[in-house]
Amino acid sequence: MNLRDLSYLVAVADLKNFSQAADRCSIGQPTLSTQIKKLEDYLGVDLFIREKNSVEVTETCQEILPLARNVLADIQTIRQIAAHASDRHCNMLSIGAFPSLASYVLPEYVFRIKQHFPDLKLQLVEEKTDSLLRLLLDKKLDAALLALPVEYETLECRTLFEDPFTLAVNIDHPLAQQREVDLMTVAQEKLLLLDEGHCLRDQALKLCNPARFLEHDFRASSLETLRFMVKNGVGVTLMPSVAIQSEDSDIRYIEIRQHPSRTIAFVWQRTHPRKTILETLSKLLAYKPLP
Repeated sequence: MNLRDLSYLVAVADLKNFSQAADRCSIGQPTLSTQIKKLEDYLGVDLFIREKNSVEVTETCQEILPLARNVLADIQTIRQIAAHASDRHCNMLSIGAFPSLASYVLPEYVFRIKQHFPDLKLQLVEEKTDSLLRLLLDKKLDAALLALPVEYETLECRTLFEDPFTLAVNIDHPLAQQREVDLMTVAQEKLLLLDEGHCLRDQALKLCNPARFLEHDFRASSLETLRFMVKNGVGVTLMPSVAIQSEDSDIRYIEIRQHPSRTIAFVWQRTHPRKTILETLSKLLAYKPLP
């Protein structure tokens, strides 16, 4: 027994005519009659008394009808709720980014998206990388800006741009007059890092000797805190290019000879139902890489 059978049952009971009921259900009369007979066989009772020129409802059918109508009414309510939810969310996407990237690229990216998709509603989420990955895998986030590699086969990645690292030092620092420095030189400095859980911290530790940070492990929660500490001569830090502020008169940004960088990608579930628009957005966001 299924919803289709219940709709046939109600149609015949309402119209007292198999031909008219078949027209209402948009099927042929023989098909309708066959399905009603199968339903009767399944239930083990007669639902209709078939006379030559009339159809009457049995007592058993009279008891079943209110329940069938309630089921069909509930299904219609469910469909209406789903349709309303679909209308509400079909133009909404949630996009995440980790803290050392979010505030520097999302304003520009939102502007681009709105220019091309003015009706698209965006929900922006700023979380650490591990949290973003968990949200993606749990299907609680549509897409995220992440640094590669992303080692999950269920996730689709589209590279957006390379984000080189520079060395940020106070203008009075001995290295401030250098146009370029070596990673070995960087590793000898008091390198200020973000707190644990930030992917930028992990990237810095891969580039330099982690043992150098045990004595002076200052940890900040944001790049702006690190920038402030560098301005005040507390230490130096690796600054991604997207976060460089040209008006920083108290800081010198120095290129690193090995040109270390992070690769930023747009990431979503391979089975995402709206992967077509996510593909389109990935091309839009990569079209003109941020400086």
